[in-house]
Amino acid sequence: MNNIMDFWRNEWAVVTDVSEVTDYETETNGIKEVKIIVSAEITGRGKTWNYPYKDDNLYEIPTYKLYLIGTIGNQRVVFTYNVFRFGVTRKTPTSPPYVCGLADKQRHIIKQWIPTYKVHSAASNEIGAWQVYGNFLIHDGPDNPLQETYATVGCIEICGGPQGFDKFNDDIIILSGIQGGTRSEQLTRIGKSGKLVIEYEKADRPPLVSFNS
Repeated sequence: MNNIMDFWRNEWAVVTDVSEVTDYETETNGIKEVKIIVSAEITGRGKTWNYPYKDDNLYEIPTYKLYLIGTIGNQRVVFTYNVFRFGVTRKTPTSPPYVCGLADKQRHIIKQWIPTYKVHSAASNEIGAWQVYGNFLIHDGPDNPLQETYATVGCIEICGGPQGFDKFNDDIIILSGIQGGTRSEQLTRIGKSGKLVIEYEKADRPPLVSFNS
């Protein structure tokens, strides 16, 4: 891609030829389609704990690249983020831990924006979440995955910061082209529009590994 520019939180690129991405230009009530791709590309590592039944151990999980794709005007724009895709859990307080998360290739239309959601595994002031389906969400993650300890049972956690998840949502607003209303109202409308789509690439489920700093 051309004109790649690095920011503190992500990268973005502009592709001037939109002949390959006309699907992103379709609008519903003034909202353009925005696509989230959760890739199988490992970008680093982070530490986590066994959620929700915490033990005395910390575990290592990979971070993966997430692509946020849409258009601004007639240009295709791609933002990238680092995310947690998998986590560590166990079914009961005494059962063995295992790696959990969505590993298969799949596609979903985001069901809704949940404005009151708060991260359960760590302290975060970045409120809200996107519902993929059921209890699988997209929400805030650690600013620094090696220093802060977050946990997930398969939700996508947006890493980077400060305010990395808030910036992710700002990018969705920008790419959606939505106009009018407050930021909160815009996120709610995008969540109801059916125009925010997420695709998971097939990924190998990582092994259960103890964290060593």
